Amino acid sequence: MAATAGLSSPAGPVDRDVFAEGLLEFLRPAVGQLDSHVHAVRESQVELREHIDSLAAELCRINEDQKVALDLDPYVKKLLNARRRVVLVNNILQNAQVL
Repeated sequence: MAATAGLSSPAGPVDRDVFAEGLLEFLRPAVGQLDSHVHAVRESQVELREHIDSLAAELCRINEDQKVALDLDPYVKKLLNARRRVVLVNNILQNAQVL
């Protein structure tokens, strides 16, 4: 009966601290791995955004320099829309990243 009473009693502050520390140590590797993956994705998003900017600028330059009436503006707009989405994803990742 004493053992049953011991199980039903509320955990003390020391027990909670030990549990919290154990849980933290258990989750620390997963959080660290997730953080490093988020950082890698953010870096690739920045690189992708730079490539999109470069390609959009090159398309604008080609569009201005060409003599044939080929309209590249829709493609530039699509690239800029993709860039906007990349920036949005990067901002979300930045806000979600554990510091």
